[in-house]
Amino acid sequence: MKQPLTARLKALREQRLRTRNYRPGQAPGSLQATGHDDAPDAVPARISLLRYTPEGVSRDAPDVAAADCRPPVVDSMDARLDVAWIHVQGRPTPEQLQVLGAAFALHPLALEDVLHREARAKSEAFDAQQFVVLDHLGAAPEGGVSLNQVSFFLGKNWLISVSEGPPGLFDPVRKRIRSAASKICEYGADYLLYALADVVVDSGFPLLEDLGDRLELLEDEILAGSSPETRNRVHYARRELMQMRRAWWPQRDVIAALMRDDSRFLSDTTRLYLRDCHDHSVIIIDFVETYREMASSLLDLYLSAMSLRLNDTMKVFAVIATIFLPLTFLTSLYGMNFDTDSPWNMPELHWRFGYLYVLATMAVVAAGMLAWFRRKRWL
Repeated sequence: MKQPLTARLKALREQRLRTRNYRPGQAPGSLQATGHDDAPDAVPARISLLRYTPEGVSRDAPDVAAADCRPPVVDSMDARLDVAWIHVQGRPTPEQLQVLGAAFALHPLALEDVLHREARAKSEAFDAQQFVVLDHLGAAPEGGVSLNQVSFFLGKNWLISVSEGPPGLFDPVRKRIRSAASKICEYGADYLLYALADVVVDSGFPLLEDLGDRLELLEDEILAGSSPETRNRVHYARRELMQMRRAWWPQRDVIAALMRDDSRFLSDTTRLYLRDCHDHSVIIIDFVETYREMASSLLDLYLSAMSLRLNDTMKVFAVIATIFLPLTFLTSLYGMNFDTDSPWNMPELHWRFGYLYVLATMAVVAAGMLAWFRRKRWL
């Protein structure tokens, strides 16, 4: 069941970039768990190992220890034929990262970014690996979006991926690897990196499709007669788009950098396929910018609708006050008490049907003013 809008908005605000995991004077590359969200009794992440060759999968272990993960030893000249994919699902502990770092010679600064989850999307080349950080946005169970960091360590014939997102995020890639004819098995670990990055990028399309439908519904609600709840939903959609833009804008630059980079870990074939991934990221950014303008225009439309409703209300009050102005004059005029015996008194006070005459005059005046307002199109 979806949480109230205020609770979802609070959860969305908490996903902003954090800085509480850094302490002044701490050594760079430190794997010391800091911050109140790193509980000492946290469950270690689950590590899976998948090794494959062009002939198919050679080992498929869904649950292994970090100490059992080692780079493949290949005797042939082409070390790309035997690929090992180590996937870390969940929040890794410092001990798990230390074991993997020692086995694959991972750079301490990259491991620090994985542990603290503070890095924006980026790509860095080290001596032993290419380090890539992407941001995955998915639909949260309670409603809205959830931001999760996905990190990749790319070696010559191995790839380590770390994700705190949904457990089944990369299941389509696993299914393709396990199939009889898979293009992923024919290429190296760099092509696997492209396949996983493509999943992260393309996962934004369902979110944008759902958000576009919600914006259209909000537009219909505003035109039909909005409420404060509609305004809050528009504001929440704007916060979602802000989160999407902050995550996907640098991600597009990262993919473009990988596509143009001359790193020895990426082949020309993989760079060619990265063009398609970059095109998808550009399309996503275009949708985000379009929906941001749409959300801003919806907020302006809401404010205009509120102003129009206020103007209509004030117009009704003004018409009522204007109609009663001459009627008030008549009632106050004939409501004055004078000496009826004086020759200078109002003669209407002695009419037998004076009260009915005054009521009829008031009705004629009110009807005439309404007709005049309608003719002037003020009503």
